[in-house]
Amino acid sequence: MSDLAWVEDEQQGTLCLVRVHGEVDLSNAQDVAAAIGRAVRQEARRLVVDLTDTTYLDSAGVALLLRLATRLQARRRQLRLVVPFNSPVRRVVEFTGLPRVIPVETRLEDALAHRDETLPDDPR
Repeated sequence: MSDLAWVEDEQQGTLCLVRVHGEVDLSNAQDVAAAIGRAVRQEARRLVVDLTDTTYLDSAGVALLLRLATRLQARRRQLRLVVPFNSPVRRVVEFTGLPRVIPVETRLEDALAHRDETLPDDPR
């Protein structure tokens, strides 16, 4: 993982919580995406990506989140982002329209508590 960013993950049953710390940019977006991919286990039905401690997010970081959302949606998995109002990356998230594609919560507790029961069971 890059000196600019690091990823922590925590498994809670079928929930995978990933915390991204530091800066995500063109130089490390692929590494961050790979770390998130390794964190999401087969049994995970929900993924919460916590950007609370992310200090910078450029277009490569936004693109990795969009690709992640597409992959998870194809597998009938849920994705939620946590981006507090006072986060340095909040403006980027809002400006790029990410909340129209990926649900965004301002508090981790809200993202963890949310369950979307409309997703069908995975036939695999």
